[in-house]
Amino acid sequence: MMQMETTPCRVVSDNLSHAKLWEAYWEQGDVAQDALLEAYLPLTRRVLERISIRLPSHVSVKDLSQAALLGLYKSLSSFDPDHQVPFEAYAYPRIRGAVLDELRSTDYLSRGRRTRVDKVESVICDWMNEYSCMPSEDEICTKLDMSMETFHQLMDQVKPWCSLDAGDEENASLYNIVADNQNASDATAQEKDIRHLLREAFRQLDMREQKILYLYYFEELRLSEIAELYELTEARISQIRALSLVRLRAALNCISREDLVS
Repeated sequence: MMQMETTPCRVVSDNLSHAKLWEAYWEQGDVAQDALLEAYLPLTRRVLERISIRLPSHVSVKDLSQAALLGLYKSLSSFDPDHQVPFEAYAYPRIRGAVLDELRSTDYLSRGRRTRVDKVESVICDWMNEYSCMPSEDEICTKLDMSMETFHQLMDQVKPWCSLDAGDEENASLYNIVADNQNASDATAQEKDIRHLLREAFRQLDMREQKILYLYYFEELRLSEIAELYELTEARISQIRALSLVRLRAALNCISREDLVS
């Protein structure tokens, strides 16, 4: 009779929750996997709850549950307890990354719109190089020979694409870089350089843009709540947020080029 192949025996560390389920998983393999997945389902729900705060109304959180579950499954398969990292801390960014990947794959810009956004970034970067400041919306529209109405429509269209969540499970997102949630001693030299560049770019935004990004990403206020604070429409706040992120990427590219030249 064929014996079932089992995984290597491991020692359960003190900081690992659901220790007995992990022991069964390592001893029995996939046979005990379902129980472990079920035990960590609350973790996927926490990830989805956090992400849902920043989702547009037409996106259903339920539609993202499968992606979150897939992220959890992959985390179980790749987790190494010898690294002495709690599983929740290891799995959270991977589950979140899987959900964001799903969002990016289903909500994208057409090639033509991406080209126009690239032109906006190029105009901003060129303007910064010439005048050492950010151009206004009027100045951007003039350079692009674009009406303000068309420009605002473009910002509406790029909202799902513009995010501080750019990145993957192996690379820190822009959100994490701005938030600087990691200890400096744990960051690599390259990550420190990226943080420095992004903070420099962030300071190029005007105070209103900085505040709106802060309220949206770090205080996790909804667009409607920010709109009330500024006595503007939710649509207008959404446009400002999108443009702020386009400005941020343009400034980051500009600063990166300057560092390469210097």
